[in-house]
Amino acid sequence: MNFKSKLYIVLAASFALLFFSLFLNIKSIGQANEVIEQIETKQLKLFYLSFKLSNDIALNQANTIYSIMLNNKDSINTMQASFEKLKDMVSELDTFIQKRTINIDGIEGTIDIIKNRMAGYIAVEKSLVEAINSQDKVDIEDALIGYNSITMKFSDDVEILISLINNHLKENIKSLKERNDVTQKDILLTFFLASFLILLSIYKLFELHKNIKTQLTRVETAEKEQHKLQELLLQYNNDLEAEITKKTQEIHHKMYTHSITELPNRYQLLEDTYEHSFRQMALLNIDKFQKFNDVYGEEIGNIALKLSGEFLSNYADDENTFLYHIGGDEFVLAVKNYSNIYDTYFIAKIENILKEFAEHTFFYEDKKFSFNISSGIAFSGRKKMLAYADMALKDAKKKNIHLSLYNDDKGLEKLHKDDIECHRRLMYSFETNNVLSYFQPIVPLQDTGKTTKFESLVRIRGEDGKIIPPISFIHVAKANRVYDKLTECVVNNTLAAVSKHHISASINISMEDIENNKTLQMLYTTFDAYEYNHLLTIELLETEEIKDYEKVSEFCTQIRSYGIKLALDDFGAGYSNFSHILNLPVDYIKIDSSLISNIDRNEHSRIMVETIVALAKRLHVETIAEYVSSARILEVVTSLGVDYAQGYHLGKPEPIEEYIEGVLLH
Repeated sequence: MNFKSKLYIVLAASFALLFFSLFLNIKSIGQANEVIEQIETKQLKLFYLSFKLSNDIALNQANTIYSIMLNNKDSINTMQASFEKLKDMVSELDTFIQKRTINIDGIEGTIDIIKNRMAGYIAVEKSLVEAINSQDKVDIEDALIGYNSITMKFSDDVEILISLINNHLKENIKSLKERNDVTQKDILLTFFLASFLILLSIYKLFELHKNIKTQLTRVETAEKEQHKLQELLLQYNNDLEAEITKKTQEIHHKMYTHSITELPNRYQLLEDTYEHSFRQMALLNIDKFQKFNDVYGEEIGNIALKLSGEFLSNYADDENTFLYHIGGDEFVLAVKNYSNIYDTYFIAKIENILKEFAEHTFFYEDKKFSFNISSGIAFSGRKKMLAYADMALKDAKKKNIHLSLYNDDKGLEKLHKDDIECHRRLMYSFETNNVLSYFQPIVPLQDTGKTTKFESLVRIRGEDGKIIPPISFIHVAKANRVYDKLTECVVNNTLAAVSKHHISASINISMEDIENNKTLQMLYTTFDAYEYNHLLTIELLETEEIKDYEKVSEFCTQIRSYGIKLALDDFGAGYSNFSHILNLPVDYIKIDSSLISNIDRNEHSRIMVETIVALAKRLHVETIAEYVSSARILEVVTSLGVDYAQGYHLGKPEPIEEYIEGVLLH
């Protein structure tokens, strides 16, 4: 801020202070007027009414004594009229205080005393009139004594009221005087401060004038220096233009080239899409490359990507075919619209790339490795071609095949849109706490003295309130890498239900959860702080996909150390389950639904379940039959010695509150 601006601010502050002083004066006068008006309209009037009441009491006393002396009918009527007037006066005083909202400490209580005294006064008046009419001197003397006594008290009460009003009036006058004193000091202070600032401004104006002369001299000197600087600046500008050109080229290279493979990146692909109108496009994805990265580390992973890019570059073998590295482990091979390459030839070319890439071995230092590639191919869509190729790639991954073509029948596009909508609903459920746990009972069959257990099953509630089953969103959660959030919600929901209702419940944990260090840490931290671990069971899902047996075994041992039980899910669906039961410290095995659903009709299923039950009993492991959907199936599994049963015949997945009030809990 320059000197001139500061000077203007000081002047503005000076005038502001003057106006503020004037404002304080006006405000003080207004407040004083308000106090004076209150004194005039309320307190003086109240004082007048109270004083008049006091005089009326004295006058009434004189009239009463005079009436006794005259002892005739007219004097008695005069006395009674005097009493009525006094009563009206008390009523007028009370009404005035109520309507004017007189805020004086003790005044309402005093008025109540006066009103009560008036009632007694009237009673004494009646006694006095009766005594006078009876002409009994003794009665007259007694009534007169009571009358004088209550009159004195009545006068004292009114005097107290007058004293309260008088004191409050003095306080208001004192407050008014004090406020005027403070306002006077504030006005004087602001006036002197404003005057000081104005004088200071005048002094600064003088200094400003002096400084301007000095600055003019400096300006002349600066102009000479500026000419010299301009010459240097021209030279610097030329050098800067050359540097900017160089940096622009470098930025363009970084912006449109992938830093690892030096191949054109996604931005270049998007620009080329508009320029060349691609006719054919293949999106190539290295299968399970993330796991390779996890095992060998990011540095080796980057080298593998570079080697993969060099390998694929050999297939961009003409001026119409372009190769892009669009990010991570994904590459794009695209062909110009005016190319002579036919669609069938392009498909054959991509199939050949996939085959040769799978057969190729990459070497780096003492390591060698190989990969498979999956691909999605699109032949239309221009602006959407990459999206269509991505849909085809996802279709290939879903079907566990290496190559898929995008069709114009909108089937893949609809699936893609459905997945996007499902992902939106899933994120909505996270944001609004609408990830729910439904509980399905697991009923004891052999020992009915045992309590019913429950399996916690995830659901989400959509914006329309509809409950959505996991089959609709689990694959989307995994594809969008939010499966760990889903697991965390289920764990929290289940633990809340166990804590509240003290039920035994099982939680499903997949191999993907065990391989996710973040999820493992969440589980261990939660169980460390939880006091009902003995009521929990972890069900291991997807045991056919166990690859890191050491890590799974370590997880099971850690879970057992908390007092949590373990169950193998889908037992009997594959051969590897039998090795798991021998090598993992499990407490339950859940017999797969494929064996239970038709056990009442299929002798092979019956024999298989009978064998599993016998093996489990030898290993002191309890069995649970899933998918018990009828009374006949329940009868069969019970006769075979299965320990627990679970299925729609025994209870559907419902909010836990639906079962707490039922008969399933013992």
